[in-house]
Amino acid sequence: MKTLSILSYIIGSILLIISCFTTGITVTWVIGGVAVAFLILGCVFQYNSHGKTTVNHLH
Repeated sequence: MKTLSILSYIIGSILLIISCFTTGITVTWVIGGVAVAFLILGCVFQYNSHGKTTVNHLH
């Protein structure tokens, strides 16, 4: 999951930069939307990579 989050962040950042240099408004919004989706996926993958920690209290 950690590798997926890093890969998603890289792809999202590259797409976001590319969207800044496109000339068509529709193309800019589509590429920007896909970039934001990849950045959100990166956040989700990063959150899920930590896993759940369980604490056992022995009395």
